[in-house]
Amino acid sequence: MNLISMKQGISSLLSGSVWQLILLSLVILLSMPLAQAQQVPASVYSRYITLTTAFAKMSAQDDKQKKAKAESNKILTDDITEFYQQQQDHSVERQLLASNLHLQVLLNKEGYTESYQVVSRLLNLPLELEQQLTFQQLAAQLAASANKTPDTNKKSWALVTQHLNAWFKLVDKLDDKQRQTYKITLDQQASNAALLAQAYYLQDKLTAALAPSKRAYKLAPKKESYLQLLLALLQRLEHRKQLNKHLQIAVVDFPESKDYWERLAYSYLSLEQNKAALSTLAITRNQGLLTAQGYRVLASLYLQQQQPRLAADVYIEGADKKLLLRDLAYFKGLSNAWLMARERSKALDVLAQAERAGIKFAKHDQQQAQLLYLEARWSEAELAYTDLLKDRDTKTADEKTLLITDKWRFLLAVSQIEQGKKVLAKDNLQLLQTQQYQSYSKGWLGQL
Repeated sequence: MNLISMKQGISSLLSGSVWQLILLSLVILLSMPLAQAQQVPASVYSRYITLTTAFAKMSAQDDKQKKAKAESNKILTDDITEFYQQQQDHSVERQLLASNLHLQVLLNKEGYTESYQVVSRLLNLPLELEQQLTFQQLAAQLAASANKTPDTNKKSWALVTQHLNAWFKLVDKLDDKQRQTYKITLDQQASNAALLAQAYYLQDKLTAALAPSKRAYKLAPKKESYLQLLLALLQRLEHRKQLNKHLQIAVVDFPESKDYWERLAYSYLSLEQNKAALSTLAITRNQGLLTAQGYRVLASLYLQQQQPRLAADVYIEGADKKLLLRDLAYFKGLSNAWLMARERSKALDVLAQAERAGIKFAKHDQQQAQLLYLEARWSEAELAYTDLLKDRDTKTADEKTLLITDKWRFLLAVSQIEQGKKVLAKDNLQLLQTQQYQSYSKGWLGQL
């Protein structure tokens, strides 16, 4: 997973958590023993009930009713805001009561920044442990949701880490019975650990992000998003052995993911374990999960391991599945595989296919001519060497160029002799200029 896909993953996780935040927060706030009737003045509690009932009715209205009663709804929300402000200088119970109602209004209209300010103020009060746990978590989620994109405002992400670290500090002191009492589930801990890791990540604090990421994955190993987060961190931190270890687990837990299989193979390559990489890519291929890049890497590894026929099979299969383009790299790789396998006729076929596709690579014509000669396809070899010698100026050529030219002319002459074209062959042998090839030609000239 690269940085872009990592950030896209985080964005999707956070956008999905917004609705969960609203639902979870409302349920928690409504179910918490924030304040009983006997803890606040009767008049205050009565007004709270009246406003709550009116707000509930307003929330249940359909769009047409909302539009028709927009003005009365505004008056109601203004009354709730006023009620909230009136209670700020009173007891903790009255502040909790008013804040609960005000938060419902703010969350209903997705006012996350304003909601954070309300919760942040509550956290300065002498709260019970359950309330501290609830509001520290809510503050972190609100700070995260207030960011429209994962790239904005590192200060907000710093707030997320601040509140979640405070939440975990409280949770880690609880025993199992207390966690059950306060309904602290493993899924909740995993979710908060993942959010903490993401918050550190988006502040470029990768090392700090690693511990909560590992915690989230350990608590919920089957949740793939936590695994992806951990893998992304290990990759960016270049913890290659740990990355390899977790990828080995990933292919077992999520065997149908081509991403994990190929990343495991590349992880082995980074550890210079080429045979393990080859084996992993071969398994991926057998499962039908190999990507275009995987086909190219697997073919290359087969060539490195001196298994050219298998490399050729991989190239051909990749092209047949339309994963590999029949481009320069494809034709060059396939021709090299057949040459290494000493399948000269098949290498020639590949060169011909490339030429028909309008593709030529370095020394294409020379290689083709040499293969035709070695395959004793004399008439075709004659034409190929004739083409190579066209417009070949040897008047000002250096020794190296003359040797190459003489080599082609000598092989052209032999191709002509094999076809019984002795006169043409003799003419070409007599045109040889270098001492080396003139000595080669003497024996042949004596036979013509």
